[in-house]
Amino acid sequence: MQNGHADEIAKLVEPGRVHRRVYTDPDLFEMEMERIFGRAWLYVGHASQVPNPGDFITTELGRQPVIMTRHRDGSLQVLINRCTHRGAKVVNERSGHAPRLVCCYHGWAFDTDGTLATVPVPEGCGEGFDKDALGLGRAPRVGEYRGFVFASLAAAGPSFEDHIGPMKRNIDDLVDRAPDGELALDAGMHRYVYNGNWKLQVENVLDSYHVPFGHASTVNKQGVQFARREGDRSGAAVVEGEKKQTTASWKDRKSYIVGNGHGWTSNTSLDEGKRSSPAFDEYKHALAEKVGEQRAADVLTPRLHNSLIYPNMSIMGLNIHVRVIKPIAVDRTEVNVFPIRLVGAPAAMNFGNIRLLNVTHSAASFVQTDDLESFVRAQKGLQSRMTDWVDISRGLGAEEPDRELNATRGLATHEMVVRAQYKAWLGYMREAA
Repeated sequence: MQNGHADEIAKLVEPGRVHRRVYTDPDLFEMEMERIFGRAWLYVGHASQVPNPGDFITTELGRQPVIMTRHRDGSLQVLINRCTHRGAKVVNERSGHAPRLVCCYHGWAFDTDGTLATVPVPEGCGEGFDKDALGLGRAPRVGEYRGFVFASLAAAGPSFEDHIGPMKRNIDDLVDRAPDGELALDAGMHRYVYNGNWKLQVENVLDSYHVPFGHASTVNKQGVQFARREGDRSGAAVVEGEKKQTTASWKDRKSYIVGNGHGWTSNTSLDEGKRSSPAFDEYKHALAEKVGEQRAADVLTPRLHNSLIYPNMSIMGLNIHVRVIKPIAVDRTEVNVFPIRLVGAPAAMNFGNIRLLNVTHSAASFVQTDDLESFVRAQKGLQSRMTDWVDISRGLGAEEPDRELNATRGLATHEMVVRAQYKAWLGYMREAA
């Protein structure tokens, strides 16, 4: 598929199934880097990660290394992390503070808005040397909503408002939980890499179907962590009746899609009138003091639980965190997990949320490791050419409109959200530069 002909790509996605090549073909992956990660609005970082002038974080947008900085005027800048002299990566640290960004190779120094500030031994430069033209490259388009910063590497295309608009309420759903109306992503990061395609993780964040089975040792009453040996019926191989019982408890949960590949799964509320602990009770009081009793009650009963902002980030609403998906190769993916602190909430509650995330979604956690095992097994299984198609047909035709939310609704154990992702994937991939 060297030419990436639109008709040929279209044959890879059918109603209810996708071709195995979308996970295994290196040429398709190269096209994804150009047509999706080179064009789409990608999540970069959160404003709280660079609170002061001179603060920076580094990340990658597809294969492009970038720096997000806070400039002296308070503005957020998304700069290309490549020295305009000889091409070296200017900033190597993942985060830090620097009044100027200095390249280690020849000492060229850039201001935090990318302007080239100083060039050592300037008398060696030619007569026509134009320092003003040699600042760091900038992401052509940058957008921000309530602290969440996105950028597009394409100079033209759908606007940020068109991209993020349907998901603003999902961001609001999370930010409004903070008594002070702000989030802080300042509690570190979990990072893991798995040998599988990036879309396996994107699909998984809204997949409720796998939970009773893929996480049997956690969610089932008879589950025992790490009891994964064949024939051990107290671990993953639970009795069939327990599987049915667990699955039934998920039958009323819903998933939603709103276009652009975005969607969410509505699982549980924060409170439901049952949750109580000294820290949580203090949190509810602090929230009510800030926003009023009625608004606090609304915030504590969110419907927009786990959200996917396609193609590279999710906001997980229970053990609250941001997850960023970074494709490395067709069969290798990096994922960064950032705990979220609700500003104004009791320290004990924020600590408890972060501790829960450590248990569930760190590289050596109880839950995330289950998913990574499934991703790796899927990538290996997809090497087989005996069956070309991957089935994603659960609930096909059972979708229904949700006029209140201006969305399309389906059961969370159906695969509507996965089909929506491949509709967006196809839209990007069929459009040549």
